[in-house]
Amino acid sequence: MSSPNILGGQRAWRSFLGTQEFGLTLANLIAWGIILALDPQHNFASLDSARLLLREGVLLGILAIGAAIVIIAGGIDLSVGSVIAFTGVVCALLLRAFGGESLAAHQALPFWILLTSILLTLVTGLLVGAFHTLLVVKLDLPPFIATLGTLAGLRSLAKVLSNDAKIPANNDAFRALYTIWWVPTLILVFVLLATALLMRRTKVGRHLYALGGNEEAARLSGLSVGQLKLIAYSTAALLSTVVGILYAARQGQGDAESAVGYELSAIAAAVVGGCNLRGGIGTVGGTVLGVTFLTIVVNGIANVIKVDSTQWEGLVMGIVLILAVAVNRFRKEKD
Repeated sequence: MSSPNILGGQRAWRSFLGTQEFGLTLANLIAWGIILALDPQHNFASLDSARLLLREGVLLGILAIGAAIVIIAGGIDLSVGSVIAFTGVVCALLLRAFGGESLAAHQALPFWILLTSILLTLVTGLLVGAFHTLLVVKLDLPPFIATLGTLAGLRSLAKVLSNDAKIPANNDAFRALYTIWWVPTLILVFVLLATALLMRRTKVGRHLYALGGNEEAARLSGLSVGQLKLIAYSTAALLSTVVGILYAARQGQGDAESAVGYELSAIAAAVVGGCNLRGGIGTVGGTVLGVTFLTIVVNGIANVIKVDSTQWEGLVMGIVLILAVAVNRFRKEKD
């Protein structure tokens, strides 16, 4: 006779086999295997390649989680690339303003300068999220239009603040935020756990799903639609700001021209991970698996094509996004 524990484990396993997360895990393994087979020098299986995948995936993972939360809540945020550039410039300017001569590459940077600059930059990101909420809730603008406006506006503002020049931030202590591999990885793990807990174990998370599923029904049931949208857009902007700081640390500068097209990558990862662009559907875990899939495919192209591989990345990203939307729509109609 089977014990209750064994039967429970079997049911849980069968339940997992039917989830989109299992399908994505399988897709990741298949993609990795195909690219490995097509790579004549087998560089894709090397330790250096694994480190590159991790480095590339961490920033996109943090960004895509924020994009997923907005999409689940029934919105869209097209400004994340510009938020990265804008907050990267803001962080570099703050470091220069507080640090002065100590910002030189090998000078000791006082901890309070680093901490204050980062905190003020994070506050700036939250203000961007609040501004998005103002446009969407108070002015009743469609999220697509509101964030399309800030996509252009924030990048232009970054150019104004930087006088259309790159702002050096080459101090070793600041750059360590990215160059020490486990720092951004630890940040991603924390963001993943915190947002998964928010979306799966709290009333706020359940209300965000309800909002994305049917905004009018959510409003009639007494949910505070404005506050929920503030949480969604502020979370996305905050996570974009975290990426902006890490991106500036990676480059050693604040650059108003950085992170162009990152909004497409973030949205594509969320959709590949199972988020429905109409809202109400998606998971944080699925989004991370979507990030993994895109990272494997895009970096795999570089290993297979070798020459001018970057020219194909946008095409592949677009194809994957279209296929993901089509598959999600098919699954919804089937259900």
